[in-house]
Amino acid sequence: MEGEYIVDLEGLKKLAKDLARELKGNEVIFLIGDLGAGKTTFTRFLVEALKPKGEVNVTSPTFAVMNVYPTERGEVYHADLYRVKNFDFTDFEGSGILVIEWADYLKDLKPDIVVEFEHLDENRRRVRIRRTH
Repeated sequence: MEGEYIVDLEGLKKLAKDLARELKGNEVIFLIGDLGAGKTTFTRFLVEALKPKGEVNVTSPTFAVMNVYPTERGEVYHADLYRVKNFDFTDFEGSGILVIEWADYLKDLKPDIVVEFEHLDENRRRVRIRRTH
């Protein structure tokens, strides 16, 4: 599912669903893009596709730094490094899907998947998805 896509909201939802089908459950996913580019919305769609356990409200973890969402495929750890540039993910690596917004600040953690967002206009985003190995 690597590639570059121009998508609207429904297209973004489909990309998240397609990616969710490929996940094993222990990946590190970096989300790169400006404010308002769609990183949290993509994460919400990804969690929905992974079938959350119970009522889950996916929100930006900017102030909490990390939110955890239980799904049928395991835990999804959703982190945001916009305000915190140095965070130790050692305890979370390999124990679920780690989704990190503003991950371009990280130096030590290596991603399995990088998703880059570019805000084209009010309704469209350019999304690039690539595996790193």
